[in-house]
Amino acid sequence: MNLKDMSECLLLCLAIRYTQFMKFEKIITILFLILAFSCQNGKKKSETKTDSRTELENSKTISNPENNENIKKQSESITFRNITKLEKYKGFEKVSGEVLSRSDKALVYIQKDSLKVLILERIIKNSSPKPNYSILDEVIFISKTPKNHIALTSCELIEKSENEIIFSLVEDENVEYFKKVLKSWVIDLEKEVFREIESKKVKCYNIHYGYDG
Repeated sequence: MNLKDMSECLLLCLAIRYTQFMKFEKIITILFLILAFSCQNGKKKSETKTDSRTELENSKTISNPENNENIKKQSESITFRNITKLEKYKGFEKVSGEVLSRSDKALVYIQKDSLKVLILERIIKNSSPKPNYSILDEVIFISKTPKNHIALTSCELIEKSENEIIFSLVEDENVEYFKKVLKSWVIDLEKEVFREIESKKVKCYNIHYGYDG
């Protein structure tokens, strides 16, 4: 074999090697792109917020007390007449509302599917016959049995009661004292917040018990 033939053979081998390398590199690139797309797609799905429960819970997520105070101030700066007209609570149904202990605070109970929300409001009186309101605090309860009727009722401590303002969410039933107390809170009017307490420490009288009307 002369030098020319050897050169041609060497060039042919190099060309084959280069072609094989390019094919391998192309396969690696395609696999990398598929993997990257799959990861990105999975991340987008996990971040999708279509459930009102997720949106409402995320609105309550706070990183530190300073952010909590900022959120509280922002909520108080927004005034309204009907809580369900706010963007955050669109689609919710107002179940009940009442003024607390002759103060300028009110408690409102709203719900949407399995979401139950209690809102402590400030009553803002003005020249209009109907006052405005602002949000002071709120708590969320997610029912595991959305078909059951869950009522809001006032309660009292079983021991060492000092006339605290206590409200509980209960499963409605025709008994003198509710047996299924799901969640309970003391409402601190001075600090303008809800404070959760153990439901087993309260008793809740059913004001509708024995009423046939």
